[in-house]
Amino acid sequence: MTYDGFIVFVTDQGLLCAISRDFKDAHYFSFEAGEEISNSIACDEDGGIYVVTSKKVYRVQWSGSSLSIDEAHGGWSADYETGEAGTGLRLGDGSGSTPTLMGTGDQDKFVVITDGLDLMNIVLLWRGEIPSDWEQIYGTKDRRIAAQVPVTFGDPDAVNSLSEQSVCVRGYGAFVVNNQLKTSFSNGFMNLFVSGISFDAPYGAEKFEWDPVSRTLNTVWVNTSVSCPNGIPAMSAETNLIYYVGQEPLGGWAFEALDWKTGKKVFSFRYGTGILFNSAYSGVVIDRDSSLYIGGFGGPLRMSKR
Repeated sequence: MTYDGFIVFVTDQGLLCAISRDFKDAHYFSFEAGEEISNSIACDEDGGIYVVTSKKVYRVQWSGSSLSIDEAHGGWSADYETGEAGTGLRLGDGSGSTPTLMGTGDQDKFVVITDGLDLMNIVLLWRGEIPSDWEQIYGTKDRRIAAQVPVTFGDPDAVNSLSEQSVCVRGYGAFVVNNQLKTSFSNGFMNLFVSGISFDAPYGAEKFEWDPVSRTLNTVWVNTSVSCPNGIPAMSAETNLIYYVGQEPLGGWAFEALDWKTGKKVFSFRYGTGILFNSAYSGVVIDRDSSLYIGGFGGPLRMSKR
C-alpha cells in the first residue's frame, strides 16, 4: 500500500497497477516488452515504488494520480547483473529478491537487492538523487549502484551463491541467507522438498553493513551452520534478534533466532517434521504480542512466548 492509501501490485508480465481502495480509480504503468517480474515490490514515504524486473531495477514515482519513471518526476531505471532462473529455488530470471529499503531521515538511502550472477552480489542502489561527487564503481553496470559485493558465506573460493529472499535490513545492516541447493532438479516442487533435507539443504548466512563515512559495504559476520532453505527472515529491534525458519536433520523444521550483532544462534524450537511444515517461501511475521507467524506448505503456524 502506498502512503496515500492506494493498493499497488505488479503482474509477472510487467504491469504495475495502483488502485484506490474503493476500486473507482485505477492507474497503470507498463515496463518494456520482455521484462518479467517474479518478486514483490516496495514503497517509500515519498511516492517511490521499487520494482525489480528480469532486466532492470526501477523507481516508479507515484504522484497520487500518475505513475512515471521519468527522472524529472522523481523516477529512474538502472541496469544490474541479471541471470537466468535455471533450476533450484529461484522463481524467475534476474534477481531473486524483493527490493528492500535502507535508510531513514537524513541517512543515506538505498534500494537493496541481490543480483542474478552465479556468484551472487548484494547490491545497493541510491534511492533518490545520486550524490554529485559519486563516481561509478568500476565493473558495475550503472552509476546508481552504490555497492556491489559478492556474497560468499565465508568461502573465499566460492563460485556459486544464491538467495531467493528479500534482504533483511535494519539500520545500515543487511542480512542474507543461502538458498543454493547441493542437488537441484528441474521440478520446482522437488527442489522445495529437498531444501528441507539436510544433505541437500543450503547452509550459510552473512551480514553486511554500510559505512556512510567510507561509502563502502563490508561483511560484519558469517554463520556457516545456519540453514534457512527458503523462508524469509525478519528482524526485531526490540530483541535484537533475526527470526527465521530453519531445517534440522531428518526433515525437521524449527523457528530459530540469531543475534543481529554477532550472528550467534540464540534459540531453536523444532515444531514439525516433513513437507507439510516446509516454510515454502513464506516470510516470518512478528506481532505486537511477540508471537511469530509463518505461512508454511501445510498452512499457517504460530509460535508464542510463554
